[in-house]
Amino acid sequence: MVAILSIVIGIIFVMLLFSLLTTTVMELASGLLALRGKHLMASIRDMIGDLADKFQEHPYYQQLASSSNPGTKTPNPPSYIGSGTFSAILGDLLRKTEGNNLQERLESLPESRFKEVLLFLYNESNGEVASFKGKTEEWFNEVMDRGSGAYKKKTKNWLIAIGFCIAVLFNVDPLNIYSNLSMNATLREYIAGMATEYVNTQPAPSDTISMNTPIAVSKIKMDSLLSNNIASISQPLGIGWSDSDWNTSSGKWWLYKLVGWITTALALSMGAAFWFDLLKQLVSFRSSGPPAASSSGLSKSSGQDMGRPGTETNRAIRQAPPPPDKSK
Repeated sequence: MVAILSIVIGIIFVMLLFSLLTTTVMELASGLLALRGKHLMASIRDMIGDLADKFQEHPYYQQLASSSNPGTKTPNPPSYIGSGTFSAILGDLLRKTEGNNLQERLESLPESRFKEVLLFLYNESNGEVASFKGKTEEWFNEVMDRGSGAYKKKTKNWLIAIGFCIAVLFNVDPLNIYSNLSMNATLREYIAGMATEYVNTQPAPSDTISMNTPIAVSKIKMDSLLSNNIASISQPLGIGWSDSDWNTSSGKWWLYKLVGWITTALALSMGAAFWFDLLKQLVSFRSSGPPAASSSGLSKSSGQDMGRPGTETNRAIRQAPPPPDKSK
């Protein structure tokens, strides 16, 4: 029972670390490609049609889009604007159209769904300008709520794609990880100990993809994950391609690998918060049960060397057979 629980903890710990890496890569992609800002502008374009170009060229909108990507002079579109900002820019654009009052300006607009919506909101506000402004802000908020749901679905697809690329690049195969953990009790206890220390010392992650995280900060976060966390488990667990048993001529080998990578991609898309909460519950359950039998070959110094790829201790862990089960 303890062995099975340790194996599950080890696999979940791997999914947690690589989920954090997937989220960080997504943050980098969002910042570099301005995905949220482009989605926002696409939603506004659907709302106001031909007026979208003038909206995008408005000085107030341009001021919100003042930051640029590193190495380029093209400003990023804002990832968020408030309903008050939308109504202010829209009102300024309408004042530049023909007509002496708001109704005449609305009626002078080209025939479109946008014009029909504005006339509807004007009638709903009984011709009062302040009420009309409030109605346009309510309309904007409703559209943004739907747009936010669509963006989350698009982000989910991005996470699956990024997760699959990471699974292939790092050769993260749950079947291989399970095999290594099930055959080596020392390795199981080592990884379970790392997982326990992690959930007890690290804050719970958030699955919210930050749109305002500086690119430099995301890079530092990614480098820390790769060098401090992922590197310490890759060699013992057989993650990566250096120790992989290549058999590319076998169709079954490719099938197993493809199933493993797809499983990893789907798992990573579930988010680090999900795996962190699950890992914390399992670690708590394991701690409340009977203590696991420790291996006599695992000393304090060897435990420190396990995190270093290529050490003799790592190779011993990977190659040593499991100790006999004394409970039998």
